[in-house]
Amino acid sequence: MTRWWNPYSRFVGPGFDGFWSEHLARPRKLLFIVGVGFDPRVLGPLQKIVAAKPNAERHCIAIDFQDGFTADEAAGAFRDVNQTGLNALFPGGSLDVRRLEPNDQDGIRSVSRNTALMLGDVRSFSGYTDIVLDISSLPRIIYLTILNTLLTWLVDKDAEWPLGASTNLHVVYAEAAGIDSRIQKKELEPDLAPIHNLSIRLDEEATEAWPTVWFPVLGEGNAEILARIADHVVPEDVCPVLPAQTADPHRADNIMHEVGEQLFERFEVDPRDILYATEDNPFQLYRSLLGAMQRYEESLALVGGVRFVLSPLSSKGLSVGALLACFEKRLTGNQDQVRAGLAYVETRRYEAGSLSADDHGVPVSLWLAGECYRMD
Repeated sequence: MTRWWNPYSRFVGPGFDGFWSEHLARPRKLLFIVGVGFDPRVLGPLQKIVAAKPNAERHCIAIDFQDGFTADEAAGAFRDVNQTGLNALFPGGSLDVRRLEPNDQDGIRSVSRNTALMLGDVRSFSGYTDIVLDISSLPRIIYLTILNTLLTWLVDKDAEWPLGASTNLHVVYAEAAGIDSRIQKKELEPDLAPIHNLSIRLDEEATEAWPTVWFPVLGEGNAEILARIADHVVPEDVCPVLPAQTADPHRADNIMHEVGEQLFERFEVDPRDILYATEDNPFQLYRSLLGAMQRYEESLALVGGVRFVLSPLSSKGLSVGALLACFEKRLTGNQDQVRAGLAYVETRRYEAGSLSADDHGVPVSLWLAGECYRMD
């Protein structure tokens, strides 16, 4: 089965600098989409890109999402530093700060929908050669919504080269699972957080008899989230995803220590069904998930169909990998026999008290659509 992102374009560490220097050697007009958040990693990738060609024409949409989430005093201080840095990187009116306001009656349930609505005008922007989505400082529900929206606009599944859009799409971030794990998540929502055009309908009558296969992509501190999602999904099979080849060789063991009892006693996971994902390569997880879904699809065809539920609960990169697999399966899967979507529980409060201004991470750039995927 042909995979859309195979081969793929990924640039890490020194390769990040080299790619952007070469890419910006040609005339480019850049549109950045970033978060006005507290994560100290947000300015690193942006500064490197701007430094590669300081006079490149650029505009930035910065999403201020503080109305949808609460934070501690440390997070507020980091946020102020990041706001100052964004002002310096995008001077002269090139910074457009947009405030994301959830609906009072829906709260967190409206965050994804309102994010998509707030960026609705981006599709009509003309003249931009590249859209750069920096996910470093955005909550998962927001950056997954934005990325899915951009891919929906740019990918043509019926084209000879589905990813060969006229506008280049890049996702950048600073990968550091250790930093992700030190951001404290508090006040979990009781219900699943709908992700615009990515959630799966678990109450669809036509698929009620289909077995549900759940792929939770695991990180630290997710025991309660895992239990809450399971209560909604009620899976027949669970295929957990654990990080591999990480900076901390014991990371997978530590995660299993937290959630192993749930996996093996409540969900009766067969150890052979555990998937391992290279920490710093979302495309490897993307391939593994699609391969696993294909095997389930073939083996369950006789029972009518199957529902695949993916829950990205790990690092930023692995969350992107899960989204890519879900996005492709939704567009290319047999709609008579397959449903695929994300199930996620969001956090209302984030605390950054254990972070440091020296936390930077390794810059990563993923080129997801555009000229590199056209073979003409």
